[in-house]
Amino acid sequence: MSKPRPKSDPPAVKYAEPHFTFRILGKAKPSHDPKCKTPFGYCWKGYGDIHADPRQPEHELIDTVVHELIHDTYPFLDEDAVEAGATRIAEAMWRLGYRRTVINP
Repeated sequence: MSKPRPKSDPPAVKYAEPHFTFRILGKAKPSHDPKCKTPFGYCWKGYGDIHADPRQPEHELIDTVVHELIHDTYPFLDEDAVEAGATRIAEAMWRLGYRRTVINP
């Protein structure tokens, strides 16, 4: 008789409706400079909790949100695959005219 599989194999992932928070994530404005330690965004994989720094240009913000959504949806993908996919999707969305709309109550 074989042993039962440990509860951690495979890891349980709780997929939830994405929740976005736009907040400052570091001291400096996010940039692609290797010296900059401020992230563009962060995702708690599998929980739908995504934070993005609002100080980035609008086209970068779309890329960041798509990037973090891919991390949340496909946590097994490596960073290169996530980055390539997110950039392609974000560029297409930008060309189609997608922009963030802020609705004030």
